[in-house]
Amino acid sequence: MAVNKVPEVINDMRAYIGGSSDDMIGVKEVELPEFSSLTAEVTGIGLAGKIDAPVEGHFDGMETKLTWQLPTKTASTLIGGKTVSLELYADKQYFDSGSDSYVHEQYRVAVRGRVKSHNPGSIKAGEATDSETVIETHYIKIDIGGQTVCEVDKFGYKCVINGVDLLEQVRRNIGM
Repeated sequence: MAVNKVPEVINDMRAYIGGSSDDMIGVKEVELPEFSSLTAEVTGIGLAGKIDAPVEGHFDGMETKLTWQLPTKTASTLIGGKTVSLELYADKQYFDSGSDSYVHEQYRVAVRGRVKSHNPGSIKAGEATDSETVIETHYIKIDIGGQTVCEVDKFGYKCVINGVDLLEQVRRNIGM
């Protein structure tokens, strides 16, 4: 039993594109999107001022950013609104001081979207180019330890957080 399981680092990770078993060799960092709720300004009788009310289950634009060590053939084809499907697998490392041992847990993220921009970076001898690809994300699913903790599907009208679909009743109410 884990007594004092302290999260430490991402031990390692792999990234796959388009369901391929080929590694996305050259990706050195993946910045996941921010979950910023879409809001509506509410004002009127009963309120002392204004409130930016979150619209349940709806999010502003979500960007996933890939940073490449060097330009690759894969990276160089991710332009012009191309659709992208990413699978990210990581190992989360903890240290359990109670058992004086390491504990590992899988962290999996699935992302689908369209390429919004690609910057090939700069070329300088002896250094990485740090090229970047930005993906407008319309689907994201996060699993930790084999359990889905978050799934947002903008086209599928779905927002599941810890097993609760925040848009289930909304879909019924609008005839979906």
